[in-house]
Amino acid sequence: MDILSGKLDKRGKLIVPEDQAYIKFDVGLAGEAPHSAIWLSETDDRFVIGIEPLSYHWEMLRQYEVSSGIRDYPENYPILQLEEGVVKLNRENISEIGDRFCGLQCAVDNVEEISEMDFYMMDPTDGASGSSSLLKPTEKHPRFIEKVVKTPVVSLEMILDHVDWERFPFIEHIKTDCEGKDFDVVKSIGKYLDRIVFITSEWSVNNEGHWEGQNNNVDFTHFMIHNNFHVTGYKGCQDVLFINKNYLDEIINLKLNSKMLGL
Repeated sequence: MDILSGKLDKRGKLIVPEDQAYIKFDVGLAGEAPHSAIWLSETDDRFVIGIEPLSYHWEMLRQYEVSSGIRDYPENYPILQLEEGVVKLNRENISEIGDRFCGLQCAVDNVEEISEMDFYMMDPTDGASGSSSLLKPTEKHPRFIEKVVKTPVVSLEMILDHVDWERFPFIEHIKTDCEGKDFDVVKSIGKYLDRIVFITSEWSVNNEGHWEGQNNNVDFTHFMIHNNFHVTGYKGCQDVLFINKNYLDEIINLKLNSKMLGL
């Protein structure tokens, strides 16, 4: 798999530093990757795999001055800066990333093989191109299509096939923010779904009707309950947290604070 070129060891397993105890996935980084930034700044033993299709966002993630005027960040908003190798908060460096972050430039969907699809990059007014998607926008979408780009598309199962499961018996957390495709992204975990402790997904309340063929929240909820997850809505139902009931005992030992879970 080309997107994993240079990221696998001789056994075909993801290269994760020996001092890292847990793996997290951040699917849909946008241009700041605040979830990854929190995870990396709050701990020193979490390895983060960040997935984002747009080159525009990778440029922002590599080097982005908060004072550039592209976006006016609110106070206490952490961002990832890969060229400096740091997490920034209020323009100050608060944590070094080191080798704890693995970036993959692609999109994720419930596909059976590596594919190439159209990705709709929406107008990045005020830097807010995080509203882009594999789905075509409807007339209700508040932004316009800036351009359509081709992007490689994989399933999460394809990436998870390369996890050293003897070393990592479970994945601590998968966060998805995929503009109407979150259910498909979670379904793409495939045979590894029962090995995921926490899943955080964007809830399609604020963007209802913005995308052609977007995922249905009711179907999503039923699917997760059927697969033994507890469902918790938060942030005004803009996001939902799914908790795997099989790991209730292990969760106590993870020593996670509410910020790490996005609460």
